[in-house]
This record gives sequence, C-alpha cells and structure tokens, in this order.
Amino acid sequence: MNSWSSVYIYYISGTGNAKISSEWIADESRKRGLKAVVQKIDRLENITMPDPAERPLIGFAFPTHGFNAAPIMLRFIFSFPKGLSKNIFLLNTRAGMKLYKIFMPGLSGLALILPAFILRLKGYKCIAFRPVDLPSNWIPLHPGLRQKVIDSIFVRCEKIVRAFAKKMLSGEKVYRGLYSLPVDLLISPVAFGYYVAGRYFLSKTFIANYNCTNCGICIKECPTSSIKLVNDRPYWMLSCESCMRCLNHCPEKAIEAAHGMAIGFWLLITFINAQFILILIKLFKIQPEAVWLKIFTQLLILICTVFVPAAIYFIIHYAMGFKPVKYLLRFTSLTSLPFWRRYFPNAKR
Repeated sequence: MNSWSSVYIYYISGTGNAKISSEWIADESRKRGLKAVVQKIDRLENITMPDPAERPLIGFAFPTHGFNAAPIMLRFIFSFPKGLSKNIFLLNTRAGMKLYKIFMPGLSGLALILPAFILRLKGYKCIAFRPVDLPSNWIPLHPGLRQKVIDSIFVRCEKIVRAFAKKMLSGEKVYRGLYSLPVDLLISPVAFGYYVAGRYFLSKTFIANYNCTNCGICIKECPTSSIKLVNDRPYWMLSCESCMRCLNHCPEKAIEAAHGMAIGFWLLITFINAQFILILIKLFKIQPEAVWLKIFTQLLILICTVFVPAAIYFIIHYAMGFKPVKYLLRFTSLTSLPFWRRYFPNAKR
C-alpha cells in the first residue's frame, strides 16, 4: 500500500473536460480519507504547492493540443519544483467522438510522453498515466456535439477515470497511455510542428463579430491572458493556445473561427515561400533537389506561418471597422452557420 496522505491535482482546462476529470479523481481520493486539492493553473498565478511533509501524490491533468500537452501545462511542468513528492500521475483529455454507438478515441501524440520525461528528469516517478476520450471541443473543425452524445461520452468516461483513480490509489501501476505508443510516436512530428509554429497560426484565426458587446468575459476568462481590447474589440495575441474557452463560453456567440481568413493566410504563406525559393534557385543556380534547400524551405514555412498571419491579422482587425470586410469575414466562417453548435460540457451538470 502507498503512504500518501494527500493528492494534489494541477489542471488546465479550456471548456471543462480536464477540470471534471480532476474532480472525479479528487472525489475518489476523498473516499479513501485522503486530502484532495484540485488546483487550476490559469495564467500560472496563485498556485499552491504541496508541503513534502504531507507525502503527496501529485497529478497533472490537461487537454491535448496539436498532439501535445497544452503549452501552458508544459511551461508549468518545466518550472515545477523538484522534491515535492516521489510519485506523480498524468491524465490527458483528447478529442473523443461517437459514430452511431461506437465511441471513437482521439490521439495523444507527445501529450503524455513528453511531460513524463520532463518530470522524470526532475526526479519524479510516474506511477500512472492514461488518456481520456472526453468530447471534442474543437469547434473550428466541427460543430459542437449534440447534448445526448456528450452525456453518453461523459457517462462512459466518468467510469473510466474513477476506475483509473481506484487502481492508482490502491498502489497499482496504470500505464494505459502506452497502448497507443506506436501511433503516438508516428505523429510526433506533427506535435513538434504545432508547438513551434502551428499554434501561432491558429491564434490568428479568431475574430469577434458584430454581436460582441464588449462584456469582457473572454478577456477575463482566458487562461493565458491572450486576449486584449484593440480598437474596442477583442484581439487575439500570439500567446493564444486555441483552448476554445472563449469561443464556447461567449454568451452572445460573437466569437468566430475565421475559416476564410485562415485559408487566405495559408495560400499567401505558400505563395511567398514558393516565390522566395524560385528567386534563390535563379540567383544562385541551386539545384531544386538539394537537401539543404529542402530543409531551408521547411524552416521558411515555419517562420512564415508565425509572422505572416500576425502581420495581416493586425491590419484586418482595424479593417473590420468597414462593413464589407466585417461581413466578408463573418460569412466565410463556418462557425457563423445556424447549426454550428458550441460545446457546453456541463449543460446538465
């Protein structure tokens, strides 16, 4: 049996999946007479650390972003003090779906592997980790799931998380996250691309439409302080991690994913990259199949993916004061369609 007297769970959650998973584990801990603390790490502020004398079990719960742990959680883990405990556990939520009666799993990528490795270097032993396929909240990609589907996924996942907690708290090692390791390693380059460039591209695809009342909820609730008022409208900075909290929780449904603008960004990035490479080939008579040129091309794409959208987004933000631009962005967004639901995980809880 273990000798823990407390369980501390640190979580980051855009729309509530990691939060409720943490609460399920905390509930199972309290049933065993353990002190349980569930601590959000929004903005990396006001975070209470355990006293090593408590003999704590420390957990980290977080959503999967781009087949990796949420960047803010990675920053938290990188700065996490050494020596607070011997044992830790990890839980990542990922994009669960349902096809008729079949529950479809998401993918973890590096979401469990990388945090476990970092914490191991700090002297912590990971005694348990597993993914949980709670409902996907990525509204720019698909409409929010119907409430009936959400509820069925929650019922299933609550049983899974509570069973995970019971085994772990009984002293069993639970490495359910290893089951998908071959696939996770295969998609790890995508996780790297998202972390170094993709997340910055996505941060420049959010806009506030004409329904925005400047209530300030999105600014107040943003877990990374990535939204500010510019020209009397919300403006998303590069530090945005696309957690979907603002888009899903806006009371006016005023926040949109600008799909038309995103497509325009990508076409422009592709064009700039192609033209620049052609200039290099002509000026320096470089062979197109040169290995170093291919590497340089990939680096150029990553750089353009960050800076081109950021520059154009700034211009478009001010241009939205003109009705033609405002309506063009609004009506080239799929999230503006009447049937494009938001995600409300706790609607019936």
